[in-house]
Amino acid sequence: MSKGKERLVSPTRKKVKNLKQFSDMSEDEFEEHFKSIGKGSEIVLDIEELEKKVTEKLAEFEEDYDLSDMKVNDKLVLRNLVLTIISLEDLEQIFAGVQTRVSDSNILLLDRLSNVMSRLRNDISKMQNDLKLTRKIRKEGQEETFLAWLDKVKDYAEEFYEEKSLSLFCLSCRRFLASVWLLYPDGEHSIKLKCSNCGNYTEIESLKEIYKTHNRNLDDVALP
Repeated sequence: MSKGKERLVSPTRKKVKNLKQFSDMSEDEFEEHFKSIGKGSEIVLDIEELEKKVTEKLAEFEEDYDLSDMKVNDKLVLRNLVLTIISLEDLEQIFAGVQTRVSDSNILLLDRLSNVMSRLRNDISKMQNDLKLTRKIRKEGQEETFLAWLDKVKDYAEEFYEEKSLSLFCLSCRRFLASVWLLYPDGEHSIKLKCSNCGNYTEIESLKEIYKTHNRNLDDVALP
Protein backbone atom coordinates (compact mmCIF):
# COMPACT_ATOMS: atom_id res chain seq x y z
CA MET A 1 0.00 0.00 0.00
CA SER A 2 1.44 3.39 -0.99
CA LYS A 3 1.79 6.26 1.43
CA GLY A 4 -1.32 8.41 1.83
CA LYS A 5 -3.74 5.63 0.90
CA GLU A 6 -6.11 3.45 2.90
CA ARG A 7 -7.94 0.28 1.87
CA LEU A 8 -11.36 -1.13 2.62
CA VAL A 9 -11.37 -4.86 1.85
CA SER A 10 -13.67 -7.86 1.96
CA PRO A 11 -13.58 -10.58 4.71
CA THR A 12 -10.26 -12.34 5.39
CA ARG A 13 -9.39 -15.78 4.08
CA LYS A 14 -9.40 -17.32 7.56
CA LYS A 15 -12.90 -16.09 8.39
CA VAL A 16 -14.32 -17.33 5.11
CA LYS A 17 -12.55 -20.72 5.38
CA ASN A 18 -14.24 -21.35 8.75
CA LEU A 19 -17.71 -21.08 7.22
CA LYS A 20 -19.59 -24.37 7.18
CA GLN A 21 -20.35 -24.30 3.44
CA PHE A 22 -16.62 -24.50 2.65
CA SER A 23 -15.74 -27.33 5.03
CA ASP A 24 -15.89 -30.01 2.31
CA MET A 25 -13.71 -28.10 -0.15
CA SER A 26 -10.14 -29.02 -0.83
CA GLU A 27 -7.48 -26.38 -0.35
CA ASP A 28 -7.12 -25.88 -4.09
CA GLU A 29 -10.89 -25.59 -4.58
CA PHE A 30 -11.16 -23.14 -1.73
CA GLU A 31 -8.25 -21.05 -2.97
CA GLU A 32 -9.87 -20.76 -6.38
CA HIS A 33 -13.22 -19.91 -4.85
CA PHE A 34 -11.74 -17.42 -2.40
CA LYS A 35 -10.19 -15.43 -5.23
CA SER A 36 -13.66 -14.70 -6.59
CA ILE A 37 -15.15 -13.66 -3.24
CA GLY A 38 -15.66 -9.95 -3.02
CA LYS A 39 -14.02 -9.40 -6.39
CA GLY A 40 -14.59 -5.78 -7.32
CA SER A 41 -15.42 -4.92 -3.70
CA GLU A 42 -12.10 -3.30 -2.89
CA ILE A 43 -11.70 0.45 -2.99
CA VAL A 44 -8.56 2.50 -2.70
CA LEU A 45 -8.94 5.90 -1.04
CA ASP A 46 -6.23 8.35 -1.95
CA ILE A 47 -5.99 11.09 0.70
CA GLU A 48 -5.49 13.84 -1.89
CA GLU A 49 -8.39 12.54 -3.93
CA LEU A 50 -10.50 12.38 -0.77
CA GLU A 51 -9.72 16.01 0.06
CA LYS A 52 -10.69 16.95 -3.49
CA LYS A 53 -14.04 15.19 -3.04
CA VAL A 54 -14.58 16.98 0.28
CA THR A 55 -13.90 20.36 -1.32
CA GLU A 56 -16.32 19.61 -4.16
CA LYS A 57 -19.04 18.49 -1.75
CA LEU A 58 -18.59 21.59 0.42
CA ALA A 59 -18.93 23.73 -2.71
CA GLU A 60 -22.22 22.00 -3.49
CA PHE A 61 -23.51 22.78 0.00
CA GLU A 62 -22.48 26.42 -0.37
CA GLU A 63 -24.53 26.66 -3.57
CA ASP A 64 -27.68 25.50 -1.78
CA TYR A 65 -27.26 26.91 1.73
CA ASP A 66 -25.92 30.05 3.40
CA LEU A 67 -22.85 28.88 5.33
CA SER A 68 -21.32 32.32 5.90
CA ASP A 69 -22.23 32.60 9.61
CA MET A 70 -21.42 28.98 10.48
CA LYS A 71 -19.54 28.50 13.76
CA VAL A 72 -16.37 26.41 14.14
CA ASN A 73 -18.21 23.44 15.65
CA ASP A 74 -20.77 23.54 12.87
CA LYS A 75 -18.00 23.54 10.27
CA LEU A 76 -16.53 20.43 11.87
CA VAL A 77 -19.93 18.74 11.81
CA LEU A 78 -20.37 19.76 8.18
CA ARG A 79 -17.00 18.24 7.27
CA ASN A 80 -17.96 15.01 9.05
CA LEU A 81 -21.25 15.06 7.18
CA VAL A 82 -19.42 15.40 3.86
CA LEU A 83 -17.00 12.58 4.75
CA THR A 84 -19.92 10.35 5.73
CA ILE A 85 -21.71 11.07 2.47
CA ILE A 86 -18.57 10.22 0.50
CA SER A 87 -18.13 6.98 2.49
CA LEU A 88 -21.74 6.04 1.79
CA GLU A 89 -21.33 6.70 -1.93
CA ASP A 90 -18.19 4.52 -2.03
CA LEU A 91 -19.88 1.70 -0.14
CA GLU A 92 -22.88 1.88 -2.43
CA GLN A 93 -20.55 1.31 -5.38
CA ILE A 94 -19.05 -1.73 -3.65
CA PHE A 95 -22.49 -3.04 -2.73
CA ALA A 96 -23.73 -2.67 -6.30
CA GLY A 97 -20.70 -4.61 -7.62
CA VAL A 98 -21.02 -7.47 -5.11
CA GLN A 99 -24.81 -7.61 -5.46
CA THR A 100 -24.50 -8.61 -9.11
CA ARG A 101 -22.83 -11.89 -7.98
CA VAL A 102 -24.93 -12.90 -4.95
CA SER A 103 -23.93 -16.29 -3.58
CA ASP A 104 -23.59 -18.07 -0.25
CA SER A 105 -19.96 -16.99 -0.20
CA ASN A 106 -20.57 -13.23 -0.29
CA ILE A 107 -23.95 -13.00 1.43
CA LEU A 108 -22.24 -12.08 4.70
CA LEU A 109 -20.35 -9.28 2.98
CA LEU A 110 -23.59 -7.95 1.53
CA ASP A 111 -25.25 -8.09 4.93
CA ARG A 112 -22.41 -6.24 6.60
CA LEU A 113 -22.29 -3.62 3.87
CA SER A 114 -26.04 -3.12 4.15
CA ASN A 115 -25.80 -2.61 7.92
CA VAL A 116 -22.93 -0.15 7.59
CA MET A 117 -24.76 1.84 4.92
CA SER A 118 -27.87 1.95 7.09
CA ARG A 119 -25.86 3.37 10.00
CA LEU A 120 -24.23 5.93 7.70
CA ARG A 121 -27.63 7.07 6.44
CA ASN A 122 -28.82 7.52 10.02
CA ASP A 123 -25.67 9.50 10.84
CA ILE A 124 -26.19 11.70 7.78
CA SER A 125 -29.80 12.39 8.73
CA LYS A 126 -28.81 13.31 12.29
CA MET A 127 -26.04 15.68 11.18
CA GLN A 128 -28.36 17.31 8.66
CA ASN A 129 -30.85 17.95 11.45
CA ASP A 130 -28.13 19.31 13.74
CA LEU A 131 -27.02 21.72 11.01
CA LYS A 132 -30.61 22.53 9.98
CA LEU A 133 -29.91 21.36 6.43
CA THR A 134 -32.97 19.14 6.06
CA ARG A 135 -35.27 19.42 3.07
CA LYS A 136 -38.02 20.98 5.20
CA ILE A 137 -35.75 23.64 6.71
CA ARG A 138 -34.26 24.37 3.31
CA LYS A 139 -37.77 24.92 1.92
CA GLU A 140 -38.52 27.35 4.75
CA GLY A 141 -35.39 29.26 3.80
CA GLN A 142 -36.60 29.45 0.21
CA GLU A 143 -39.93 30.82 1.41
CA GLU A 144 -38.13 33.48 3.43
CA THR A 145 -36.12 34.39 0.37
CA PHE A 146 -39.32 34.67 -1.65
CA LEU A 147 -40.88 36.97 0.97
CA ALA A 148 -37.79 39.17 0.88
CA TRP A 149 -38.06 39.28 -2.90
CA LEU A 150 -41.76 40.17 -2.63
CA ASP A 151 -40.95 43.07 -0.29
CA LYS A 152 -38.49 44.40 -2.85
CA VAL A 153 -41.13 44.16 -5.56
CA LYS A 154 -43.57 46.08 -3.36
CA ASP A 155 -40.98 48.80 -2.75
CA TYR A 156 -40.27 49.00 -6.47
CA ALA A 157 -43.99 49.21 -7.26
CA GLU A 158 -44.43 52.02 -4.73
CA GLU A 159 -41.52 53.97 -6.20
CA PHE A 160 -42.87 53.42 -9.70
CA TYR A 161 -46.32 54.64 -8.65
CA GLU A 162 -44.92 57.75 -7.00
CA GLU A 163 -42.85 58.47 -10.10
CA LYS A 164 -45.77 58.15 -12.52
CA SER A 165 -48.73 59.57 -10.54
CA LEU A 166 -49.53 63.25 -10.02
CA SER A 167 -50.84 64.57 -6.70
CA LEU A 168 -53.19 67.53 -7.11
CA PHE A 169 -54.19 69.96 -4.31
CA CYS A 170 -56.71 72.75 -4.03
CA LEU A 171 -55.01 76.07 -4.74
CA SER A 172 -57.28 77.81 -2.22
CA CYS A 173 -57.39 75.60 0.90
CA ARG A 174 -54.53 73.29 -0.08
CA ARG A 175 -56.62 70.17 0.46
CA PHE A 176 -55.71 67.01 -1.47
CA LEU A 177 -58.05 66.61 -4.44
CA ALA A 178 -56.89 63.74 -6.61
CA SER A 179 -54.12 61.42 -7.75
CA VAL A 180 -53.84 61.32 -11.54
CA TRP A 181 -51.98 58.78 -13.68
CA LEU A 182 -51.41 59.86 -17.27
CA LEU A 183 -51.41 57.13 -19.87
CA TYR A 184 -49.49 59.45 -22.19
CA PRO A 185 -47.45 61.73 -19.89
CA ASP A 186 -45.93 63.72 -22.78
CA GLY A 187 -49.32 64.61 -24.21
CA GLU A 188 -51.25 67.83 -23.71
CA HIS A 189 -53.74 67.29 -20.87
CA SER A 190 -55.66 69.69 -18.68
CA ILE A 191 -57.95 69.22 -15.70
CA LYS A 192 -60.41 71.22 -13.62
CA LEU A 193 -61.35 70.05 -10.13
CA LYS A 194 -63.86 71.38 -7.60
CA CYS A 195 -62.83 71.23 -3.96
CA SER A 196 -65.45 69.66 -1.68
CA ASN A 197 -63.95 71.53 1.28
CA CYS A 198 -63.97 75.19 0.12
CA GLY A 199 -66.00 74.90 -3.09
CA ASN A 200 -63.38 76.59 -5.23
CA TYR A 201 -62.09 75.25 -8.54
CA THR A 202 -58.50 74.34 -9.27
CA GLU A 203 -57.66 74.34 -12.97
CA ILE A 204 -54.42 73.03 -14.42
CA GLU A 205 -53.87 73.67 -18.11
CA SER A 206 -50.81 71.41 -18.60
CA LEU A 207 -50.56 68.31 -16.44
CA LYS A 208 -47.20 67.28 -17.89
CA GLU A 209 -45.65 70.37 -16.31
CA ILE A 210 -46.50 68.96 -12.87
CA TYR A 211 -43.79 66.30 -13.36
CA LYS A 212 -41.25 69.13 -13.11
CA THR A 213 -42.41 70.07 -9.59
CA HIS A 214 -41.99 66.67 -7.91
CA ASN A 215 -45.31 65.42 -9.32
CA ARG A 216 -47.37 67.94 -7.28
CA ASN A 217 -49.04 71.18 -8.21
CA LEU A 218 -48.13 72.49 -4.74
CA ASP A 219 -44.62 71.52 -3.65
CA ASP A 220 -44.90 72.57 0.03
CA VAL A 221 -47.77 70.29 1.08
CA ALA A 222 -47.74 66.82 2.59
CA LEU A 223 -49.31 63.84 0.89
CA PRO A 224 -52.23 62.21 2.78
